[in-house]
Amino acid sequence: MEDYRDFSPAAIPSNEVRRLEAVRKTGVMDVANEELFLIYTELAKEISNMPVSYTGLIDEERQYMLCHVGLSKDRPDSAPREKTFCQFALNSTDPILVEDCSKDERFKNHPVVTGDPYVKFYGGFPLVTQGGLILGTLCVVDTELGKKLDNNQITLIQKLAARLAHQLETQGDQREITASRTIDMLKVIVKNYPDMTIKDTINFLTIIEGRPIDEEGKQKLIKCDLLDASGVMTRRGREFQSELDLDQGIFKRISISKDQAEANLDSMLSELGDI
Repeated sequence: MEDYRDFSPAAIPSNEVRRLEAVRKTGVMDVANEELFLIYTELAKEISNMPVSYTGLIDEERQYMLCHVGLSKDRPDSAPREKTFCQFALNSTDPILVEDCSKDERFKNHPVVTGDPYVKFYGGFPLVTQGGLILGTLCVVDTELGKKLDNNQITLIQKLAARLAHQLETQGDQREITASRTIDMLKVIVKNYPDMTIKDTINFLTIIEGRPIDEEGKQKLIKCDLLDASGVMTRRGREFQSELDLDQGIFKRISISKDQAEANLDSMLSELGDI
């Protein structure tokens, strides 16, 4: 059993309350979206020439792993904050670069340094929002002594971390916008059709998407004058769609295929520069 008694946790950041709010706003804690973030860990591993890379966010209690490469697939997706290396990256926007963890006061007593896998190199790159709040880290790790990153590698991984932070922040903003629009939409529905059920609403949104609905649902929308007898949206239906501020693509989910992810990887490599 791992012994953390001689490992001291990091100081709590002075902006911890605002930092935690920024972490919560991302909405990615406990959400399995590995395919959205794998490109960053793959690239960090490629740039650093190190066997392990991972990225995760840190709230008040734990570090939640968004994705990783080079670690066991059955590894838990979170770890207690006070037992992590990355807690030390929350106090500065500069990366933490340690070439020999066994000689670093912060890490020398950590169980993964004193015991298997005997971590030597740790590079923790903070994920910093536009407001200067640190969400978590993008990291590279090696168990071989003598590994280091040159200035070019450091700059490239910092760029990766900045892009990842921007993606997380943008997703959080978009999630808030979507929630706000959904609330506005429901208010319009209740105002115009107070008897419309959730099922009726789903049926109308399904029609907007261009997909068929069952006969019972169709008849209810016909009674509301949203569809005509043939199941085609009426003028009132189109007006109502406009009042809801919806287009046909708003609820279509965007997924990233393996081929798309590989294309994104090549594109990002090109943008970051030759390695």
